[in-house]
Amino acid sequence: MKVKDLPIPDALKAVIQKSGIEDLYPPQEDALFRTRVLKGGNLVLASPTASGKTLVAEICALKHVLEGFGKVLYLTPLRALASEKFRDFRKYEGLEKPGGGRVRVAISTGDYDSSDPWLGRFDIIVSTNEKVDSLLRHRAPWIENVSLIVSDELHYIVDGERGPTLEVVLARLMQINPRLQVLALSATIRNAQEIAEWLKADYITTDWRPVKLREGVYLDGVVSFNDGHVHRCEELYGNPAVNVAVEVVGNGGQALIFTETRRSSVEMASKLAPIMTKILSKREKDRLERIAHGILNSGERKRSQSMV
Repeated sequence: MKVKDLPIPDALKAVIQKSGIEDLYPPQEDALFRTRVLKGGNLVLASPTASGKTLVAEICALKHVLEGFGKVLYLTPLRALASEKFRDFRKYEGLEKPGGGRVRVAISTGDYDSSDPWLGRFDIIVSTNEKVDSLLRHRAPWIENVSLIVSDELHYIVDGERGPTLEVVLARLMQINPRLQVLALSATIRNAQEIAEWLKADYITTDWRPVKLREGVYLDGVVSFNDGHVHRCEELYGNPAVNVAVEVVGNGGQALIFTETRRSSVEMASKLAPIMTKILSKREKDRLERIAHGILNSGERKRSQSMV
């Protein structure tokens, strides 16, 4: 299915197509054509990273605003993610609303002691769960005009620390506006059906991804895959994760390494940086440096720059 077939305003289609998107991924097609989400229905969409959940949210949010249904509130668990989504939405700011004026997008993630009345002038507001909890407690008047909620990374609802805040925020917003539309997104949530019942929502769960994922176990220089294939990896660096990552990148691929803590991720990046310097081209190094400079958080920026 193609973007041109979507039942959305032509101006919105044009912005999406201008960004290089013509065809929809299967999870996007299922969400937009086989549920009620474009007609105001609630939806829980659980699909892997990079399967296109953000585009589904963007389409729903912009259709909502352009057809005059009200404000959109986009919730994220992290400030960095809020900044990323804010940048994603800004490409739609040139679109004209039916009542006049253009789509306006705002972000608010700090200052828990304010109701941020200035946000009432915007159509799409990106914020963190904790900030919205604060806005609710300060009785921000514009909250009553929110008619679509997008809850990104919904799996945080089962997190011991942050879960209760997200649950309270969603429950309170649904109480304020019983006709509120909710779009919940997650890559990893396991109880999608249970949450969908709570939200009175359709739900889609899929393991489709644009790049096929193979599972394997690394032991003593050998990766044993679940399909029976075995691959021997050179043990050059004394760290299994580094050995695998360097080989993958050397063969033209990409590697994503997960560690237990932020500190250990910095340590891992520090180990990899001098190795990758010998592998990457000048063009790739220049691009990485631009990305590092673009990171908003000053502490993260300092670490990122030191590793380029």
